[in-house]
Amino acid sequence: MPISKNQSTEKKTSVARRAVNKVKTAPQKIVEHALNTAINTVEKAAETDVRRTAKRVEKATKKLQKVQKIAKAAKNAAKHASTMSSVIEKMENPEAQSHPSKKVKEKITEKIKEIIAPQKEISFYYDKRQLIVLTALYAMFAVFVYIVSDNLASVGLYNNWLLFGFLVATQILALLALASVVFVTTVPQRLALVNKDGIKIDHNQLLKWDDILLAEEKYTSYISRRPFMALHVMPEALPKYKLTFMQKLCRNNIFTPFSIPLYAMRPEDVAEIRAIIKKHASYKDNRN
Repeated sequence: MPISKNQSTEKKTSVARRAVNKVKTAPQKIVEHALNTAINTVEKAAETDVRRTAKRVEKATKKLQKVQKIAKAAKNAAKHASTMSSVIEKMENPEAQSHPSKKVKEKITEKIKEIIAPQKEISFYYDKRQLIVLTALYAMFAVFVYIVSDNLASVGLYNNWLLFGFLVATQILALLALASVVFVTTVPQRLALVNKDGIKIDHNQLLKWDDILLAEEKYTSYISRRPFMALHVMPEALPKYKLTFMQKLCRNNIFTPFSIPLYAMRPEDVAEIRAIIKKHASYKDNRN
């Protein structure tokens, strides 16, 4: 059946309308696609920024917590140092006014110096000149005891074998004492070892600086006037130290369990060890 002219015209008009509609809707889809792409990009960038910001906040929080811990530790150390300095100052001079802030500042400065440049171990030895004099005295004593004991034995002035045995034992002890002094004179003997943790006197246990209440310098007696330094240990800290037999004997006399015989040292060593102890402990001079 043949198509009329009107029908052909309507068909062409319909095709043209669909084409126009496609042309009109195409830019809208492109715009929507572009908008969606832009929105997705912005959302992803925002999520990335949020994650980065969260990480930065977490790092900043951790750093803040560390700073708070350090500040708290410094505050506790300053409080402890202030308390100890006031107690020591009251012991030395009850009427004196304490300055805890200055002492805390000095102590913190010393701690910083120790961290930056740690103190090395310093050894102090007995003065050989005094050991030589002591050796001569022991030699004279040993010779005297030997001559007296030998003469008593030769002339028969002892009444029994018990006295004879005592004389022989005295000779042996005098010779052993002389031999020990000669050994100490020839082989250097360490008197004290000092490091950043504490001080070790002779062969005793290391005494920590924090456990020293007071370093008191005085004379052995008014007659001999030989200087020494007695290190007073805090009562609550003393039980943790294992004392030797001699330290137990000296616990209740003027020497205390920990004391430094300054009279057996060279003058320059005395000045150096005194300066070191003053940096780490409270010092008092009672040489009257």
